[in-house]
Amino acid sequence: MRNRSNLAVQTVTIAFTVFTFFFCPLVVYGDIEFSGGVTAEIDYVVDGSLWVYDANVTLYEPAHILGFVGTASGAVLDVYGGQIDYMLLISTSDLTLPEGIVTVYGTDFAVEGVPVDSNTTEIFLQGQTLSGVYENGTPFAFPVDCVIAGGGGFLYYQTVKLGWVVSEPDIELSQDEYNFEQVDIGSTQTGVVSVFNLGNASLTIQTLELEQSQQAQFTLTAFQVPVTLEPNSFIDLEILFSPVTDGVDTAVLSITSNDPNDPVVDILLTGESISVVLLPEEQIAQILDAYDSAVQEDLIQGIGNKKSATQKIVVFEKILNLADELIAAGYNDYALEVLLMIEKKCDGLKSPKDFIKGDGAAELNALINELIQTLQE
Repeated sequence: MRNRSNLAVQTVTIAFTVFTFFFCPLVVYGDIEFSGGVTAEIDYVVDGSLWVYDANVTLYEPAHILGFVGTASGAVLDVYGGQIDYMLLISTSDLTLPEGIVTVYGTDFAVEGVPVDSNTTEIFLQGQTLSGVYENGTPFAFPVDCVIAGGGGFLYYQTVKLGWVVSEPDIELSQDEYNFEQVDIGSTQTGVVSVFNLGNASLTIQTLELEQSQQAQFTLTAFQVPVTLEPNSFIDLEILFSPVTDGVDTAVLSITSNDPNDPVVDILLTGESISVVLLPEEQIAQILDAYDSAVQEDLIQGIGNKKSATQKIVVFEKILNLADELIAAGYNDYALEVLLMIEKKCDGLKSPKDFIKGDGAAELNALINELIQTLQE
């Protein structure tokens, strides 16, 4: 215990050198001393010791005291976060002043690794390690020494107070609305929404429910629930928007968890689907690719005996190539006449007789009709 009888009233004595760098925490070199009823907050590094006498001081993250933290009469020290490398010393210096009050706020308190009963509000320690978890989820551990003082035939046992913080999860979303904006029909756009646990207890995501129209254009990628998030952790939810019809569509993704304050949180999903308008050059190229693939995969066959069927496959392709050449040359009207003729050779009707058949013939016919409609507009 240090003798502070020569303290002046309303004084703050700080012997230090300050260095600051971009993106680096403030560091104070040397001991810091607070007294005389001042109030201070420590959220920086002290390369020395911190002494508190008849003053109010609060430690927050990312406070880091590399030496002692010592208190005496009249001191009020609240520890909400931070690291103490050497020891927390709770002493007394003047029995005419109120007894110093030192409170550590957190949960899961333990002494030398032995859990402290949650009904315990203060403890007397002499060189024993107090550990636990701060409210923000950061674990801590440092030795505590409580002084025994005598006077008038009485013994005074200094203690450290335990400010038990309710341990509970806290769900937070990176955003509660997600707009996919404009997406082409037939394509898929991916969106990601992050779910955070900002509490000091485990967060369990229990269910995920997606409410949407009958079109079912929004989907959630494979995600197994329940899933547990530890404090200060997060998980990404991947959402897909795959439009099949024109217009704006919405959906709501509801997340149920064990957060007592927000058991259900919603994410509003919005997306606008637009039709893709291909140029005639792109459409005929698509038709040729589809025809070639369907023939190779035997989804399209020629009609007739083997030799006749083979010839019709070849002739059909030559006619498609002719339409391609006419479009490339800018003769869309002539290309339209060719396509109107070839469309009748794959429409599945009896007259005129078709050139081709098979599962791929109907799809090919639909593509040809789309190109015909484009050329007629």
